[in-house]
Amino acid sequence: MKNYGNLTWAVERQSTSDGHPVAVEHGLGGAERQRYMTQGGEVAAELGWVNKELQDDVPPGRRALAIALQGLCYHLRPEISATSAGKPLSQTSAATRLFSNASSLSRFLSGKTIPGPEFIEKLHKEACSDAGGAEEAVGVTLDELTDLRTRAAAERRCHTCAALSKRIDSLTRQLHAAQSDCASLQERAAELVSMRHKVATLEATITELDATRAGLQARLAAHSPRKPLPVPRRKGDRQRMRKDVAAVRQLAEQAKEMHREGRQDAALTLLRQTTEVLSPVETAIVLRLLRQQQQDRLADNLIHIYGRDQAEHDIMQVAIELHEQGSPDDAGAILRAALR
Repeated sequence: MKNYGNLTWAVERQSTSDGHPVAVEHGLGGAERQRYMTQGGEVAAELGWVNKELQDDVPPGRRALAIALQGLCYHLRPEISATSAGKPLSQTSAATRLFSNASSLSRFLSGKTIPGPEFIEKLHKEACSDAGGAEEAVGVTLDELTDLRTRAAAERRCHTCAALSKRIDSLTRQLHAAQSDCASLQERAAELVSMRHKVATLEATITELDATRAGLQARLAAHSPRKPLPVPRRKGDRQRMRKDVAAVRQLAEQAKEMHREGRQDAALTLLRQTTEVLSPVETAIVLRLLRQQQQDRLADNLIHIYGRDQAEHDIMQVAIELHEQGSPDDAGAILRAALR
């Protein structure tokens, strides 16, 4: 039992599972709590507004805080004046003194509302002052009172709050997971958009190449010579053609040998000089021979030189000859070289 000044207050100190002290009502019912004995043996019924009934649904933390607040209010004394002499301290006067109002004070004392730290400090200060100025006179320190308020504020008001809290935590986790999935989907969507742009670019490039190929084929078809009328072979034509082919083969072998010996410049110079004297048919034969000898680099250089330096008519003749000989790629390449 704890003695609050001139009143015997039925409060027992107990400890919770975590070791913190709490104040718990002990042994006083509704009728009994209407009577408090003063040191002189008189009934202190005048301060009945302090004795608030605590409902059964008030949690233990708020109940302990409300009991402590009620005990402090019993130490408050009315101001002495000509008009208030002999009158007990009213709830309204006490609330005004504590910078509050009667309604709020009533809720504080009944455990329905938790007062702020300023109210706690003000009430403790006024109670100590009226009780003689020492904390021992009121039976509770400011630190203990502050601790009671902190624990009451952290307490759940109803049994369903814990379940609701778990539900909120679960929903929060689900929300975070959904946000993570959404971010992943957004990244994949961005990748798909990028891939679509690349596909569109490739399709446009293919379309352009198809158009270029169609144009080259049309030009080849337009410049293809009509089938000549049969002409009796003159004496010596076959022998001259054989000599031309042999000379071309010798030229290709010579260029190949220079390239093999590392004299690429000399090989290119030889090809450049010979293109000025070779006929379109002979040039096409040289290209085919270089391809057969796997001298692709020399063949590509010859195509570039011929397409750049020779007349359009000769270039077309070479392209036609290559096409007829089964080298459509080289035919297209020499035409593209001429267009650059």
